[in-house]
Amino acid sequence: MLSHYDRRELDKIEQWFEATDPALAAVLTTGKPARRPMGRRLLLICFDILAALLFVLGLITAGPALTLSGVLACALAVWLHALRHLSRPW
Repeated sequence: MLSHYDRRELDKIEQWFEATDPALAAVLTTGKPARRPMGRRLLLICFDILAALLFVLGLITAGPALTLSGVLACALAVWLHALRHLSRPW
């Protein structure tokens, strides 16, 4: 059980959160994490498709420049996905 002083201090902290960061206060109140914007995910998927198409087109045409571009784009896509997953809160 919290004392009257502790309860008052917690109320002050809650009011500070609501005043400085309303989005965080709403997330803490509901207990559900905020959803990530769909735009970044869609951009990553488009980049994945482009990288795969470059690689396949390079293999079909036997063009070393296209194949190398596809391999580099695929490596960049993997790196971007890793960054995205590492930046997620646990």
